[in-house]
Amino acid sequence: GSYFYQFYQELDKLYENEEKSETCKTDLFSGVDDPDVIKFLIKISGILKRLLNKEISVKNAEKLEDKHCIYLRYWIYDKLIKLGFDRYDVNMSFHFLKKNKKGCISFTSSEKPCNFYKLSLKDIYNMKNLYDYSELLFKGDMNVYDKISEDSKYLDYFKNGLNLYKSSKTRCPTDTKNEYCYEFNEYEKIHTKHKAKLPSFSCREKLLSSLYKKETNLNGELSQDGKSYNTIDPDLYKLLDNIIDTKHLYKFYGLLEKHNGKYNTTNCDTLKDYPIKENAICELMGRVEDIFKIWDNTYVTYGQLTPSETCNYLNYWLHDKLSHIDANPCDIEIFYILWHKYTMDKSKNKNKCYNEKYYGFNKEELENKKKLFDFLIYYKIIKDKIKEPKNENKNDYCQYIKVMFELYKKMEQKNISYSYAEELKLFRNNFSSNRELYYLEENCPDMCLGFVFNKKFKTLCPFEENNTTELAKINLNQCENLESSKVPGQVDKNNEEGYNFGTLPTATVYNELNGNITTNTFYNICSQLIPYDKNHCGIYNLCTKLVRNLKKLSTMEKEERKDRCEYITHWLYHEIWKNTNIISENIYENVALREFFNVAFEVLRKLDITDCFFNTMNINFYEEKEKKYLHDYFKSHKKINDGNICKDEECKKYCKYILFINDLYRKYINKCCYCFKSEGCMEIYPSYFKCNDIYKPHKLFEKLQCSKLEGFRDKIRNVDTPVPEDHYVKMLTEISVKEPHLLNWGNKKPSIIPEVVYNKKTSDPFYTFAIGSLGFLGVFLILFILYKFTPLGSYFNNRDARKKRSYFENFEQEFLEDDVEFNHGNTQNRRMRIAYRQL
Repeated sequence: GSYFYQFYQELDKLYENEEKSETCKTDLFSGVDDPDVIKFLIKISGILKRLLNKEISVKNAEKLEDKHCIYLRYWIYDKLIKLGFDRYDVNMSFHFLKKNKKGCISFTSSEKPCNFYKLSLKDIYNMKNLYDYSELLFKGDMNVYDKISEDSKYLDYFKNGLNLYKSSKTRCPTDTKNEYCYEFNEYEKIHTKHKAKLPSFSCREKLLSSLYKKETNLNGELSQDGKSYNTIDPDLYKLLDNIIDTKHLYKFYGLLEKHNGKYNTTNCDTLKDYPIKENAICELMGRVEDIFKIWDNTYVTYGQLTPSETCNYLNYWLHDKLSHIDANPCDIEIFYILWHKYTMDKSKNKNKCYNEKYYGFNKEELENKKKLFDFLIYYKIIKDKIKEPKNENKNDYCQYIKVMFELYKKMEQKNISYSYAEELKLFRNNFSSNRELYYLEENCPDMCLGFVFNKKFKTLCPFEENNTTELAKINLNQCENLESSKVPGQVDKNNEEGYNFGTLPTATVYNELNGNITTNTFYNICSQLIPYDKNHCGIYNLCTKLVRNLKKLSTMEKEERKDRCEYITHWLYHEIWKNTNIISENIYENVALREFFNVAFEVLRKLDITDCFFNTMNINFYEEKEKKYLHDYFKSHKKINDGNICKDEECKKYCKYILFINDLYRKYINKCCYCFKSEGCMEIYPSYFKCNDIYKPHKLFEKLQCSKLEGFRDKIRNVDTPVPEDHYVKMLTEISVKEPHLLNWGNKKPSIIPEVVYNKKTSDPFYTFAIGSLGFLGVFLILFILYKFTPLGSYFNNRDARKKRSYFENFEQEFLEDDVEFNHGNTQNRRMRIAYRQL
């Protein structure tokens, strides 16, 4: 077996045979209470002594001596895990090892002792796995990778190890000071010495991973001719005809395409032991050498670009070249090694250019990195195009932006090994501003662009699928041809038609909320309503509009968010009420409506909207409609009051509208306003009623001079403000000031009732108290006897029990039936109680 395995087995034997050393002092274990921990530490101390004195019997022990400490720590971590030590035991063990790293006995060995670092349980697992996988990978034979790749568990094991190695590299720069990084950096220094036999960890492991995913092959054949005719991202290339290229990226790529490299065997002599596409890699390296011959004079400041920008452009151009020759991870890694070696050893350019942040990319990662980079370079130009009012390609630009946002989410999910760290950072720098995302939401609606940084969503649009299912299409088509059922619930059409003023701000908002979904996307969260759409035509469509509106609400803040929530609430009740297909004849058995509200609350939960909910218990749609009228009146008051809107016949419509509102105002003012004499009125329901006197309808009636119009003279009555709650207290206070003698108890008028001469003995307070107490006890005794020894007590007892049981049973039943907000379980047989009234 391997030397590592032999070393591990020898440590196991020492551990099993190690007896308690007579020279170990018991005071070394002060503070350690667990006898198992003490026994473990005694054995480890003896093993440390033997290791440092070179008393191990492994063959060829002189090999890889610099790894002895790593092997020992790996073995100790394995023991800590197997022994099941908790966090406290682990901490005590590390404390002891750091303090006594030479063992219990002092000795004269010149061997450098092994350092121990205080790690958490999670770090112990990570470091052990890192040691384990890297040692096996180091000794692996790349020629048998095809056979290894057939075992998915084996590949997953190596993949996890690589991700851990790369994340540790990012977590632990050389200047980071913590226990985990101390140990990792020590390991990394030792590992670097042995890279002569292994170009890098990532080359081997990623080759295994790509073989398992069938992404590449090892036979050295190209999957295509290796040429990419459109170096720019194809989706972006389609839009470039309409874009003025001020960034010079496309032209720069074009210049690089003109360089033809020559196959140079001297540069590739070191690659013969690796299964790579030698001809393709060496040819690409020849093109790079040809480019660098004129780099300083031609490319460094091309098009007024900076040297760092032109170097980045070259890097991403090479990403495209490597992906088009079907390069596997080893191909890619070897190419970057050659490029770095050439730049450092042979290039005479003043401006050095190479990839300093290479982490061992695969083909998919190279493609994604380049696509996102190209998009970020051209985004500002695309944004300017979207601003153009008559741009026919606006939808194409928006679709392209959405595709790139989806790519960002995908890259973010797969950035475990930090392969996309640079591109993700550039993306966040461009779009982290809420203002930028708000602009995109306004100009590219219904595309979920505002959710790009939402960590809860793994995809950009959490409620969307690309296409509707065939079953959905069939059901929705049937819905389009379904006639409205003859059921109650429709809105008063006279009021609806007469009071729908398109010039008011409320109309603009409702038109937006009720607008059709402009994209071809399918909201999968609403799909559970499709079976109901056949008999309740429109319920699915209403659900999609609600999802769209709530998505936009989730991006709003403060007053704008509060205002939009009020609109959505009133709009939703209104749309449900006026749709005769949603409100069924037996409204108390409306399963579809109950399911609709279940979906609504699920959307609210997913969007983290906790400040905008709908009442779903005992809904009175008639009252909700009245509340909407009041809400809209107060929102439109300023426009009606300030604007010059009263013209001819239109003025009569407004006057009629104000009369209608005045009746509602009178009906609701006492319920909605809690007034005080000096401090005004407190608004109990500010979402649909304002208590300030400036909103009184009769004032607006006078402002529009409705009394001068025929048919409106003396039609309106002023609505009084509710009586202040402190009215009577204030009144008594004023009276007491004007007539203070009423509070003077000394000024008594003669009584018309003659005084009664009383007995002095009965007037004694002691007798009064004694008589009262005895009387109370007597009454209590009689009631106790009646309750305990007569049927009267049983009657009251059973009656209370029945009342209590009935109350709680009714309450529980009502809660289970109506509380859709918190119940998301099976709703097939649950009832919903909705009160309504025919208008």
